[in-house]
Amino acid sequence: MMRHTHDFYETPAWQTRALLHHQPDIGGIVLDPCVGNGAIADEMRRAGTTVLTNDWDRTHEADWHFDASGADLYTATGPVDWVVTNPPYGMPVCLDLVARAVREARVGVAMLLRISFREPTRHRFPRGPWLAAHPVSRLLTLPRYSYTGDGRTDAATTEWVIWLRRERLETGPAILSLVGAERYGETSGTG
Repeated sequence: MMRHTHDFYETPAWQTRALLHHQPDIGGIVLDPCVGNGAIADEMRRAGTTVLTNDWDRTHEADWHFDASGADLYTATGPVDWVVTNPPYGMPVCLDLVARAVREARVGVAMLLRISFREPTRHRFPRGPWLAAHPVSRLLTLPRYSYTGDGRTDAATTEWVIWLRRERLETGPAILSLVGAERYGETSGTG
């Protein structure tokens, strides 16, 4: 499969709605550091959340255009409660972006990542040591989806990987397989 320019794959609305349904404490000031065309930010705003946006690609409309793995973005935004995004999956960019978000968010981080992100690699892109030092708080595994728009599912399952700075709210199991999450689709919005 040929990768899209800048590793850009739009997030379907149902995936953000599923996140908000199963992690209802997302709120306050939320940063989407890889906003793309605004799919996640738009759904979060519809839910009444204040969302700040960034995308290093200046062709995407955003509040800022910084490298999301650097400190400059978080200096510009000021303190943020949550970081929620679908980052580029290529390493080491993805790990650098996730690590910065986990370091900066005051409450939590929710990243839409391939399930392989959690593999404890130690060599070329050493996610294993970082993950051991920064354990995941919650996983919301989604049904496979065709991000390429060709009707075939992606080669890897994606999931909302969530890190929390405090005890999580009693919102359900720490690991949840969201079978049928597509029901959070375009028409109902509530599941």
